[in-house]
Amino acid sequence: MKTLYDLSSDYRKVQDMMEEGDHDLFDTLESINDAIEVKLDSIGKVLRNLEGQAEIFKQEEKRLAERRRTIENNIKNLKAYTEDMMIKSDIKKMDTGLFKFNIQKNPPSVQIIDESVIPKKYFIPSDPKLDKKTIKELLKNGESVEGVELVQGEGLRIK
Repeated sequence: MKTLYDLSSDYRKVQDMMEEGDHDLFDTLESINDAIEVKLDSIGKVLRNLEGQAEIFKQEEKRLAERRRTIENNIKNLKAYTEDMMIKSDIKKMDTGLFKFNIQKNPPSVQIIDESVIPKKYFIPSDPKLDKKTIKELLKNGESVEGVELVQGEGLRIK
């Protein structure tokens, strides 16, 4: 696979280990005796290469998902056509030698006509969900909300 940055053999090994899910990765990183600046620069290159690969995989997943949906729609349409053709021809069963086609009843299902008249005992209650976004805005505006606090952590940014 094409990478954005060329890596030394030590860091190429690190990238290969990460791609394969190797758990001895940190031991390998610790064993590389480079100056911290060189090590961080190389780690940055490994990260960019992996981020590029992840983006390529994400795009490929989208493309494959769209292709899958197209094929599934074709399957659905072909089955509907076959069923319609058999019903119009008044055929309930057909054995072609290679396949057996049957028109049969589906299991019963519930169809909702008017939900507003259905007794409440048939509804499944849902648990309340905490509105963290509103609480965050209240706390940012200096208001107090019992049982919560606004915290701000730190995270690594690589530019």
